[in-house]
Amino acid sequence: MKIRNIKTVGIYISLAVAVLLSFLHIMHFRIFEVLEEKTLDLRFTLRGAVAPGPETTIAAIDEKSISGLGRWPWPRSVWGRVVDRLTEEGARVIVFDVFFTESENVGSDDLFQRAIMRSGRVVLPVVFDFAEKGYRESGFTDRKLDFMTPSAYAVMKNADEPFYPPKARMVLPTLERFSAFAKVLAHINMNPDQDGTLRWEMLAIEYQGDYYAPIGLQAARVYRGLKNEQLAVDFTGAVQLGDVVIPTDDEGRMLINYRGPNGTFPLFSISDILDRKTPDGAFKDKIVLIGATAIGIYDLRVTPFSPNMAGIEKHASVVDNILRGDFISRTPAVAVIPLIFLFAGILGFYLPRQGAKAGAALFLALFIGYGAVVYYLFVAQGVWFNLVYPWAAVLLGYTSQTAYRFFTEERRARDIRRMFSSYVSKRIVDELIRDPSKAKLGGARKEITVLFSDIRGFTTFSERHEPEEVVSMLNEYLGAMTDIVFEHDGTLDKFVGDAVMALWGAPVGQPAHAEMAVRCALAMIRRLEELQKKWAAEGKDVLDIGIGINTGGMVVGNMGAEGKKMDYTVIGDNVNLGARVEGLTRQYNNHIIITEFTYAKVKDIVEVKPLGSVTVKGKERPVIIYDLVGMK
Repeated sequence: MKIRNIKTVGIYISLAVAVLLSFLHIMHFRIFEVLEEKTLDLRFTLRGAVAPGPETTIAAIDEKSISGLGRWPWPRSVWGRVVDRLTEEGARVIVFDVFFTESENVGSDDLFQRAIMRSGRVVLPVVFDFAEKGYRESGFTDRKLDFMTPSAYAVMKNADEPFYPPKARMVLPTLERFSAFAKVLAHINMNPDQDGTLRWEMLAIEYQGDYYAPIGLQAARVYRGLKNEQLAVDFTGAVQLGDVVIPTDDEGRMLINYRGPNGTFPLFSISDILDRKTPDGAFKDKIVLIGATAIGIYDLRVTPFSPNMAGIEKHASVVDNILRGDFISRTPAVAVIPLIFLFAGILGFYLPRQGAKAGAALFLALFIGYGAVVYYLFVAQGVWFNLVYPWAAVLLGYTSQTAYRFFTEERRARDIRRMFSSYVSKRIVDELIRDPSKAKLGGARKEITVLFSDIRGFTTFSERHEPEEVVSMLNEYLGAMTDIVFEHDGTLDKFVGDAVMALWGAPVGQPAHAEMAVRCALAMIRRLEELQKKWAAEGKDVLDIGIGINTGGMVVGNMGAEGKKMDYTVIGDNVNLGARVEGLTRQYNNHIIITEFTYAKVKDIVEVKPLGSVTVKGKERPVIIYDLVGMK
């Protein structure tokens, strides 16, 4: 295949790869989406833990607390003591990731209610249900609850823009007697991705025409002393808390910038809090998140850092994200397609013009370089830039073009090997395969040295011997001469009966083609002398040969009937001259005759005897010829 065609095919392949990947991206091909989410998890892992701020701490319902306070769930009186204790310690916000959806007993409920009233800083949870039928029998309701409304977003910006937050059908609130005295109500819903990993926080859930925030966001608002009117949901893709703008997707979700694995946030056992075994000032001016870490309570989540992180630690990361303002923003999906075309186009343009090593280096540079840039943007700028699709463009662009080149070059190598293996040595074949441009197969004029050798008196010899003996000796002779030609990197053009025709200078360019030919001729004579001794020792008639060599411009290439019979050969007057001077060896009774044109190329390295000038058939001008004696 011509180089130009290979370059064109490379562009077509890269274009096909880019179009395919762009289509998959537009269709949200699930496998690639999952892979991209996994690369986000990997970026978290490579980045490692980030030290959270001092504002957030966790009051844990752990194994120690359950052992000390008794079987779960605990009486409301215990929670009243916890609220009183944390309030006494100076906690600024007390956030419950614990449900109180049913009455216990009047005395216990009263104790908890009064503790909430005294504290004035408690955030209580609600949970929404999105299923068609919901769970009415479990306390869920589809009614609009007046005591929840004050906790909804008071401000909606750009409300005419497309916005698709999760829409709840039912709600399970904390009991109204507790909710009525809470600082605010907030949801604790968690919606993991399809692979089960929790990466997003739903900053807005719609219920009965209102939008509700999660406990992490409301805890940050209360901590900063902001009014509910200073919390706004922007339908263009943000939530604004005072002067902090939190980027969201069109579903009102925030990417959670996890701080690290389990235990990243300070954690204190509930039993230690009640027993006053915590350090002084542990909760002073803090947001205290109350939730379960005990395995038996089953509030464990899969996160980028851990397969079993307590849900309360997820809430802690959300709070810290908002207080620190270091959010992760995902680049728009539309930005991915130009990158796909860019990388596929680079490979499509450069790979066909590069060798294998340079192509591999380009692939690695794009693959590793883009990965490094994406990782830097994540760590330093908090940007989740798509990695999988541009990587896929690089990988598929490289492998598809490499595979295409491999198969086309293998086919071309087979063609070259089939075409030339009978003509030239293996070394020449390998050189042609490495660089096919050295063999212009369509026919070209080149300066070439041609050698003809013929057995003298072969017709008479054939008539006097049995055919089997003739064929045996001829094969032995021709095999030996072929080996000599190949040893001297010659091209074996053809056998014409008992005659051998060889050439130098094609298909591979050989600047010393005349020298290589004369050295080969001398080697042929030496090998013939060895064969003659062998034949004489065997009692056989010996064969003798004559060799003619000429150098000049000739046309070389594949000639014949395409698709039927093709031969790689040379034609021209200088070819005929070489054949004619071989015939003169009988007249001069010598072995090797070279023309003046060959002699001009090798006169400094050979010993010759001038034979004068002759006019051969087909030539008007006499040609000076020489008897080749040997090398100087």
